[in-house]
Amino acid sequence: MQLRDSGSLGKTLIIANPAAQSGAARGVAERMQRFCALYSHETDAFSLVCTEHAGHAIQLAREAKGFGTVLALGGDGVVHEVARGLMQIDAARRPRLGVVPVGSGNDYARTLGIPADQVSSIERIFDYEPVRMDVGKIEYVPSGAEIADAATRTEYFVQTFSFGLDAAIAIDTVERRQRTGLTGGALYTASGLDVFGRRFRTYPTNVQVDGANLGRLRSLIFAVQLGPTYGSGFKVCPDADPTDGLFDICYAAGSIPRVVALPLFLRAKNGGHVKSRLIHLLRGERLVLDFEGDDYPIQADGEQIRAHKATVSVLPGALTVLKPRHDVTKYT
Repeated sequence: MQLRDSGSLGKTLIIANPAAQSGAARGVAERMQRFCALYSHETDAFSLVCTEHAGHAIQLAREAKGFGTVLALGGDGVVHEVARGLMQIDAARRPRLGVVPVGSGNDYARTLGIPADQVSSIERIFDYEPVRMDVGKIEYVPSGAEIADAATRTEYFVQTFSFGLDAAIAIDTVERRQRTGLTGGALYTASGLDVFGRRFRTYPTNVQVDGANLGRLRSLIFAVQLGPTYGSGFKVCPDADPTDGLFDICYAAGSIPRVVALPLFLRAKNGGHVKSRLIHLLRGERLVLDFEGDDYPIQADGEQIRAHKATVSVLPGALTVLKPRHDVTKYT
């Protein structure tokens, strides 16, 4: 492979989650740093920092004002945190985001067309092109134990926001991964079977989309997507495009028996659920959600949110992201 000048990335900060993929990410991060060094004659062109605790990547990215590029090395969790930090930098000074997938889900890497193979994703990153990508903004009123501090909070996401059974599954995977060692689609499926088996219920919510009132929906699942997948490749919104300035929304609501809902969930792995009359698909720029309960499972890029009310808006082209010129993704 012909070496290129590091100017394509500029001064680069690599933020790595060393715990990703059962600790394998630390070795990948070190290999990434050595590889990047081949592209630069400047000793400070590439800096590597490993996260030490939850939320650390947010802080590191927020302080990366002097960098041209910030690479998130790990799974969707570190990508989410890095994006959150970058969104706190003024747009004129905001670095580009790059992704080196070393996780169990890697849904955002799938959306970008980044190869699953770690060696390929490292070697190809200097051939990536910058693309303006949409970002989701969540303004929400906290609930539950946080209700005493009821000031509106702001959160961002780059791939998925959901509430209901699908969010319960995403939240469950965090503990289940640590307990069982499962990863990827197998992990998400195991969590799904457990949630559908023991926690099957609806989540009544008043929903508005772009000012149109959908009324009180007794939602089983409700997904707001920038990218097509969640849960390690489940194609919940197969046609979602993170550059079109719109959310793709998928929901199922009403009296749907468990015996019907579970096969429908499993069909989402390949996007087959969209053919069902029980599935509703629409697009929009802004949602207003009024949750009837304070204990609903809600997630943004896999991170749990506790909210009583939420307004979810798309920020078109808010983040410049590096992606392959051609989709070379190979995921199972």
